[in-house]
Amino acid sequence: MTDCGIGGGEARLRMPGPAELERDLLIATGSARVRVVDASAAGEGAPVPCVIAIGAFDGCHRGHQELLAHAVRDARARGVEAVAVTFNPDPDEVLSPNPARKLMTAQDRFAALAALGAQVAVVPFTPELAALDHQAFFDEVLAPALDIRAIHVGSDFRLGARGASTVEVIREWGATRGIEVTGHDLLTDGARPITATRIRASLAAGAIEHAARELGRRPLVRGRVGHGRGEGTGMGFPTANIAVPTGLQLPADGVYAGFVAVGCDVWPAAINAGVPPMFSDSPASAHLEANLIGYEGDLYGAQVDVLFDRRLRPSCSFDSLDALIRAVQNDIDAVRTNYGEEPVRIARDF
Repeated sequence: MTDCGIGGGEARLRMPGPAELERDLLIATGSARVRVVDASAAGEGAPVPCVIAIGAFDGCHRGHQELLAHAVRDARARGVEAVAVTFNPDPDEVLSPNPARKLMTAQDRFAALAALGAQVAVVPFTPELAALDHQAFFDEVLAPALDIRAIHVGSDFRLGARGASTVEVIREWGATRGIEVTGHDLLTDGARPITATRIRASLAAGAIEHAARELGRRPLVRGRVGHGRGEGTGMGFPTANIAVPTGLQLPADGVYAGFVAVGCDVWPAAINAGVPPMFSDSPASAHLEANLIGYEGDLYGAQVDVLFDRRLRPSCSFDSLDALIRAVQNDIDAVRTNYGEEPVRIARDF
């Protein structure tokens, strides 16, 4: 039988402060900008002297953050710009018949990279681009916009048609151009490398704290509040039914403690991921809904940001509506006990 209890014995948790929440919500404070690099780049002035890091950067996790830190330090030492070169859409979405779910939207990916102190160069990814070898990619795509002095990538990085260009191949090419190429060992968590695939699996298993440790922040999704089943208000705990972009990796079905940002206020929240089994036949059921502890007001149509802090329990079937109400009230009480019912004010621009 599935254990639908919340569990006990944990120390009291806390509501994060503004700086921590701003980090988790990817609120950048720097002046880095995002630039699309394509055929039009040739007409935008002289190429920018720079050190680059290249990658898909899905999740912009701790391994990506370390790679960007290497590039930023190298760029400062050389007196040039640091540039994160990434792709949109993610190459996986173009090349794979079954692309993996993403850890973040493209816009959040760009914001996360910019927050690390790099300019962001976005290369439109197409089948034609995928067919280029590394020399054509650097000379024809990047060179009109970027005067590259050094390149930083992960040690497993591959580029070009069928991934033929390894770090060593690119290093040999760079040596003929005076471009230093460094392949960095992947950052590990325990004995295993931190990868987007591994974080995706953690989320799919409901292992929020493991995913957060490897991301370097709490998992985040953004969405707009719409109309749902309407039962929550009648049962005494109104919920915000949140529509999120398709293709994102949500946590496993279950109930989570977390936080929901509405404008500049971040509220503690009990969050349900997945359709509750009791309402699985309802076409109005949302796949993500949250009860904002202490919030009073109408959220319909609002854009909100959801941070997952930890899992309270798996998704469960209940014998009666009364049993469901008691379980949900226990979830809400657990969040209120640990995080309070007051919002934290953050600084953000809209």
